Amino acid sequence: MVSGFRIQLTPDPPPTGTSLAGHLSTSPCGAGKLHSKTLKTLRPAVTIDLKKLTRELRQTVCAEARPFHERTVLAAESFRRTEREPFRILRVAQATAHILANMPVRIRPGEMLVGWHPSTELDEPRQKAVKEAGDYLRSQNYWVSASEGHMSPDYESILKCGLGGISRRIDELAAGLDAVDPTVPEKRAFYEAARTSLEALQNFIRRYANLAREGAAGAEDEGWKLELLETAQVCEHVATQSPRSLREAVQLTWFVFLSVCIEAGASHHCFGPGRMDQYLYPYFRRDEELGVLDDDRLECLVDQFFMKCNEFDGPSMSALIVVLGGRRPDGGDAVNELSFKLLEAAGRVGMYFPGIDISWHRAMDPEFVRRAVRLLRDGKGQPAFFNSDVIVKGLMRHGIPFEHAVDHLPSTCTETSIMGRTNPWVAWPYVNIPLCLLYALFDGRHPIQGTQDRPSTGLPASYAALRDAFMGQMQHAARQAVAKGLHDQLLASWYRPFPLLSCFIQDCLGRGTDISHGGALYNFLQPEAVGISNVVDGLAAVKTLVEDQHRFSLDDFRHALRADFEGHEDLRRAVLRDCPKYGNDTNWVNRLFAEVAGGWCSAVEGHQNRHGGPVFPGFLGWTVWIGFGRETPATPDGRKAGTPLANSLAPCNGVALRGTPAMMLSASGLDHSRGLGGITFNMRFAAAALASEEGVDRLKALIEASFDLGIYQVQVNVVSAEVLRQAQQRPQEFADLFVRIGGYLVPFTLLPADAQNEVIARTELEL
Repeated sequence: MVSGFRIQLTPDPPPTGTSLAGHLSTSPCGAGKLHSKTLKTLRPAVTIDLKKLTRELRQTVCAEARPFHERTVLAAESFRRTEREPFRILRVAQATAHILANMPVRIRPGEMLVGWHPSTELDEPRQKAVKEAGDYLRSQNYWVSASEGHMSPDYESILKCGLGGISRRIDELAAGLDAVDPTVPEKRAFYEAARTSLEALQNFIRRYANLAREGAAGAEDEGWKLELLETAQVCEHVATQSPRSLREAVQLTWFVFLSVCIEAGASHHCFGPGRMDQYLYPYFRRDEELGVLDDDRLECLVDQFFMKCNEFDGPSMSALIVVLGGRRPDGGDAVNELSFKLLEAAGRVGMYFPGIDISWHRAMDPEFVRRAVRLLRDGKGQPAFFNSDVIVKGLMRHGIPFEHAVDHLPSTCTETSIMGRTNPWVAWPYVNIPLCLLYALFDGRHPIQGTQDRPSTGLPASYAALRDAFMGQMQHAARQAVAKGLHDQLLASWYRPFPLLSCFIQDCLGRGTDISHGGALYNFLQPEAVGISNVVDGLAAVKTLVEDQHRFSLDDFRHALRADFEGHEDLRRAVLRDCPKYGNDTNWVNRLFAEVAGGWCSAVEGHQNRHGGPVFPGFLGWTVWIGFGRETPATPDGRKAGTPLANSLAPCNGVALRGTPAMMLSASGLDHSRGLGGITFNMRFAAAALASEEGVDRLKALIEASFDLGIYQVQVNVVSAEVLRQAQQRPQEFADLFVRIGGYLVPFTLLPADAQNEVIARTELEL
């Protein structure tokens, strides 16, 4: 019988040696190399049914996934002990060490990839303890507005150097500090915090080595016993040295990923594994050449990684991303055998996390693109597609070299980061652009409340005056957004350092500076414009009905908006029926869209964030367009008060479109490489659209044609409105129905009713 087990006590000090030491040779980073004969001896002679146990692990993860709320209690315990410590970063490092030393560890039946993200069931006593701990930490400013997560560590360097190599680098850099350098006290504290945090991670990994040995000693099943002994050897090795096999590489990747999430909070905080098919590929090739990892074990290893990405929380409104494809630093196609295997695993596992994003480029393997499109058949929204050529172009415009730019990631939804080199500060703050148009119409006053919230720009009487006033209001809103971001970056630098994460982001160690203080090689700030399409359609309506046709005046619009169109149905009818709409490839409306969207970009570009890096304009809505809609009065595009705004750069809901090509042509007037803060393009097709290979090829061609036009991103829902309505009526039967909204997957049944209706209202396109 194979059984799982767990312990919660801090283990004894770890052993100093390893049974494999005689087979190692050390590289400059401390990378160990292992002969094929030794690797083969690690494989148990007696095997267990790993595939069966992996399927059972999936069920366990689904049943148990929830946040690790007890982490808050552990963090508070440590913070209470360190109140006299003057360096905030040392308090945070000691808290992380306390958490990693005391959090429960567990190995479940059949787990060949270990490292459990604990789940907390909040009974009444625990709720009270967590609340008290949270209140204390808030009093200590432990939580402030900070861009936690939304990035991937530098896994490639971590795997090459190993944790021991990183530890040695910290010691060398600390020893080389110049005593008369005025920044030395802060740098010395940073290196001490980094060392404390990294040692805590190494000891945490050794806890799993000890736990596996303990489990092996008591195991009745010989196959499971041998599996646990191998797990112990793997953990003992990667605690200090670089991996020698794919299993060790995946295990170290998981431990690093898990630990930076634990440092940040009770869930995954939108950290991600990043470009797994790139940094793991050398280990895959090595094992393939040596013949030490068969297909079944590879399948179980990858499947378990994907399954364990769901341990942090149940299905929720968040994202955790794996990126496949893209280009290599030399410009060649990065698609490889592992890319295909990871894509297959996503379809096979079929869980909420991780989201799969395809980094497309013009020279990409067409068969890989075809298989990625085919995966959309299951209706679960995987994968999304990103135009790498456009994103790289935008990054290079900001001085980022090509060989770094190709490592771009959609940090959560569609915002841009660079794997292992960036503090991206994504999607903050959001700006309600339709409100800017309303303030332009009402001289800076709120149309309902009458308060003078924005600068006075006059009471326009013509379309031209309204357009100019709107541009002024939008520029003001952009400046306020950047100012808000700068303020929050300052607070994060005071209160929210990440010394463990800083060990894994270039070049925090080299600069002796925490990521929250600007230590990353690249630092971004990415405010988002929400509701651009509402503004375009509203301005188009004013131009058509006021300037061109003289049917209504701007005073008519003002009266109608204040009344939410009650008693002004003729005006609303004219707006909805008689005016051209963005998304139908009308030339002058296309130019208007490019002017409005480009105006937002121009208002944001040129500013610097607190750490000297660029500010990237974006058009990501996440789910904010729904919340903003609830608080926004009626708008000139005919939208009624309280209803959702338009999502990213997609046309407004309810617009009768002339087809997908017209929609994409309408958007292509803007240079999408300017929108590095993120752009989302949702498309919804009938469930049968991909039933045949012909349908797959048509959608592939449509996506690639969109990218040839310069579109930033495309994401597809293959689900009918009828199925979505059934899910509204019987949510318990549709728990695994996922849809794409703000750039990532969300469970449809968890969306509020107005968000569900927004998805249903999207035009169902044809291929």
